[in-house]
Amino acid sequence: MPKVKLLTSMAGINFSHNVGDVIDCNAAEAQRFVAAGIAEAVAAPAAKVERAVKKTTTRKAVSEE
Repeated sequence: MPKVKLLTSMAGINFSHNVGDVIDCNAAEAQRFVAAGIAEAVAAPAAKVERAVKKTTTRKAVSEE
């Protein structure tokens, strides 16, 4: 789903958005908002790859003399 950043506030029966809000919308709606000048397209962020890493513990060798 494309995301757009609103340049003007807009509200309807079931929603309310302020200036600067980033909202999800379908492709046709996004094109209409950008063409009308009430929104600008937001580039999708690069997907962050999350990897499982085993935590290691370090132990100090302590000699008791």
